[in-house]
Amino acid sequence: MNDHQTWKQVLEIIKRYEYPVVIVSATARTTRQLVEASKLAAMGNLEKAHSIADEVHERHQKLVNDFLNENPHQKNQLIKESCDKKVAEHISKLKKLLEYVYKQQDLADGMLDAIASIGEQISSYLLAQCGLALDMLTQFIDAKKIIKTDAEYGKATPNRALIGQKSGSLETVLDSGFTPIIGGFYGEAPDGTTTTLGFEGSDYSASLIGGAMHAQAIEIWTDVSGIYTSDPRFITDAKPIAELSYFDATEMAYFGAKVLHPSTLKPAQERNIPVFVKNMFKPNDSGTKIIRESGHNRDVLAMSFKPEMVLLTVSAYETVMGYSFLTRVFAALERHRLPVDAVNTTEASVTIALSDSIKLEKLSNELIEVGTITIEQHKGLVSLIGIQLSSMKDLNQQVFEVITKEEVDMITFTKEKRILSVVVAEERMVETAQKIHSKLF
Repeated sequence: MNDHQTWKQVLEIIKRYEYPVVIVSATARTTRQLVEASKLAAMGNLEKAHSIADEVHERHQKLVNDFLNENPHQKNQLIKESCDKKVAEHISKLKKLLEYVYKQQDLADGMLDAIASIGEQISSYLLAQCGLALDMLTQFIDAKKIIKTDAEYGKATPNRALIGQKSGSLETVLDSGFTPIIGGFYGEAPDGTTTTLGFEGSDYSASLIGGAMHAQAIEIWTDVSGIYTSDPRFITDAKPIAELSYFDATEMAYFGAKVLHPSTLKPAQERNIPVFVKNMFKPNDSGTKIIRESGHNRDVLAMSFKPEMVLLTVSAYETVMGYSFLTRVFAALERHRLPVDAVNTTEASVTIALSDSIKLEKLSNELIEVGTITIEQHKGLVSLIGIQLSSMKDLNQQVFEVITKEEVDMITFTKEKRILSVVVAEERMVETAQKIHSKLF
């Protein structure tokens, strides 16, 4: 949501529903700017960090002013005053947090979450207020009252039982005739500090609340008409997929598709709630429906790709037994909560593809006790998802017709999950993905 006309479109979509609970993300670019400001403060550039905070302030103020000017209402002056006051409060808090980071010369994970979540806190309050200008009974609800998590900052684990209890308050709001407007992406740790759920966390928030409330459906409204065979921003001939299973949609998200958070579908799947991915700019498009069982007759369903990957190779010392070696490697990955995207193993070595992370140095230092370490950075992962096993031989041949073996750093196939993954140089990732997509789809 990046301008007042988009906000009007969103509110008109909300009007269609009888008892909607609405979860919103930050306005376009805001979260990225907040993260950038926090990093600048940590590096000692407080002036530039404050300048970004002022820009965020001005943009949201202008958004509200433009919306109210185009949608005249007798309450508009009160709405404007309320919005101006709330935005000023959040920006004042943001600047104090940035000053703290500047003084500490360190950006702790908890502090980053507190800063990064301000975008959703602002957007959800402002959208609820703008709804009043359209005579809608929209009510802001702070997500921290509903989304309870552990204290794993940056990628917090939700407390599903507590969320179920807290979601009961939303029933009261709905029974009163109001539409709750809640910021996605963030929640609250047991000690009251702010946590975030990770990239595309607003979708995850929606699914958590939808699951807790036994919703009839969960709808993810974005800027594309559903989920495509690959990312349409980079793959020009990508095609929309009408229907997906929970399993295949989750795998697409995990392996790099940007439409959904990888954990989004779990709460919906447990309750068997259909999930729809739709286009807010083309609300009548059918989009993609995600359900428990969905078949297809293609050799491969879709392709995802993920940049900023590394290949970590650990070769065991002669004194380390094979079974002990692998156990210790994967135990270290678990301790650092680093998910593995692809892996090749022998008795004496293991090569792992995983996302580049600030935790990588700590992991490497720990694994030195197990074996020699080699790290290759700037890699990209291209994954083919939903493969028909009967087509596997032909599929391999077709993939290697468009990319030479010299271009590939690693290739893995998982029969159970029906996924073929190829690791290449990051600079060639999109080009490789385009070639494979054109050949297969």
